[in-house]
Amino acid sequence: MGEGTTRVEEKPPRVIEREIEHLRTRLDRSLAELDRRRHELADLRLQMKKHPAVFIGAGGFVVLLLGGVAFAVWRAHEREKPVAKAHRFRIALGRAVDEPHKVARGDAPVWEKILAAVGTTIAVSLTKKLLERAWNSQPQH
Repeated sequence: MGEGTTRVEEKPPRVIEREIEHLRTRLDRSLAELDRRRHELADLRLQMKKHPAVFIGAGGFVVLLLGGVAFAVWRAHEREKPVAKAHRFRIALGRAVDEPHKVARGDAPVWEKILAAVGTTIAVSLTKKLLERAWNSQPQH
């Protein structure tokens, strides 16, 4: 027992050739369908026709994002003008006169110093690990 070869159903060569040809035909059809889908997926105009809401949403998001960046740049530029700086200085001076004890506080409490040290240590460690991972994942030439 256990010796020898297992019985394999012997088929005539013509039957095997027909099966191979049938499998090749099915494979060719599958590859043609995949190629058609790839071209369809890469066709931006067709995708815009099929999914207009997605493109409208993405376009709106880009417009909002660019508008936000433009507004931030404009606002930063406005804050640098001498009139705006003088206005902020007047407000700060008014606060200092109203509540002088809030102008400059003393040393930070011990718990705050410890928390800052722990946070800094964790941030440095994570940054090192992320940089090492990014460095090691690049292909070496």
